[in-house]
Amino acid sequence: MFLIDLLFPKFCLGCGYIGVYLCRSCQNKLKPIESDICLYCKKPSLFGLTHHNCINKLYVDGLVTIYYYNPILKKVIKNIKYRLATEVWQEFYRIIEPQIIKKLGFYKKLSPDFVMQPIPLSKIKYNERGFNQANLISIFFQKFLHFPIINLLVRKREILSQAQVKSKKARYFNTRGVFAIKNKCRDAKFCVSNKNIILIDDVITSGSTVKEAARILKKAGVKKVYVLALAKG
Repeated sequence: MFLIDLLFPKFCLGCGYIGVYLCRSCQNKLKPIESDICLYCKKPSLFGLTHHNCINKLYVDGLVTIYYYNPILKKVIKNIKYRLATEVWQEFYRIIEPQIIKKLGFYKKLSPDFVMQPIPLSKIKYNERGFNQANLISIFFQKFLHFPIINLLVRKREILSQAQVKSKKARYFNTRGVFAIKNKCRDAKFCVSNKNIILIDDVITSGSTVKEAARILKKAGVKKVYVLALAKG
């Protein structure tokens, strides 16, 4: 046993069981998404594709999520963001069952030219944490999808956490104008060689953040923007 295990023992984030960050009992409380939905009308949609009558040229083209954002997963993601970071994540991704990931094969069939873009943090938050949780999740998904990870977007300013903003209208204005294309990469088509982009995030609730990211990317010339997230709130 390592000294760090004696000084800072692992404990289950759900029930406090010593030795792991998520015990078998709490693992069983994770709820996989049974049916993906259109991000805009919230109705069921095969592979989460945005319905034809919902789509707009600057909209997200599709959304796939893995788990429901229940109390257990909320604790896991909170600890990934604010406390134990990579240690929790490394243990968590080992318990994700292969059949849950199978639906990601849809992206490989859809196009061989995808690239993955983690939703960026502000400089302040990145400096506080020392990592971007969306990038960790991108690296995990890359094991199955084998698409390159890019950093085309930047976050221009700090905003309120979307969890703190209650109304749909306020969420919209909270994220409006928060992203930009990197200065050295103003022509998105040139940067990604006309490839489609998959935005990667940890949790999708109203979707205001990814909708704004998609708007900026498409205005810059990206053809298609899809979203892949660990959880749906």
